[in-house]
Amino acid sequence: MTHLITERLTMRRCQPSDFDALYDLVSDIDVVRMTATWPHPADPDLTRERCQPFDPANGMVGVVLLDGTLIGSMGLAKKHDEKPQLGYMFARPHWGKGYATEMARALIDHCWATYDWPIIRADAFADNPASAHVLKKLGFAELQGSMGHSVARGDSAPLRVFQLLRPES
Repeated sequence: MTHLITERLTMRRCQPSDFDALYDLVSDIDVVRMTATWPHPADPDLTRERCQPFDPANGMVGVVLLDGTLIGSMGLAKKHDEKPQLGYMFARPHWGKGYATEMARALIDHCWATYDWPIIRADAFADNPASAHVLKKLGFAELQGSMGHSVARGDSAPLRVFQLLRPES
């Protein structure tokens, strides 16, 4: 199983034993309202489904651990013919500590080395400036915004759209 290890964090693919900790994470409305696909209140069946290991042929999706404790989830994956998409969420006590930037940098490096993707996309709701700041620190360029749906919000909201081009060799 692939493990990404940074100075402070470890990321690995999800597994069924992550259910309780991941369910706790996605039960926080302030966390999931910044995501597109997680509902609120949390859905145990969806959480259980997402605890299954992600197909490595399509990218890497998993949990982020600090000293062995699940503090977030992150993924960089490609669905069908779409461009690969980066997404992440962290428990509120771990916001503002640089964890998203640190692990996303390792995940992006892993994916550039593993896949032949020419571009990575990422979105951040307009009312989530911290996430947009992370993406800019990672070198993403902001494109024209759009509207994006959030299951937890039950509605669409303004979305900031970003892309990162593969570095030239």
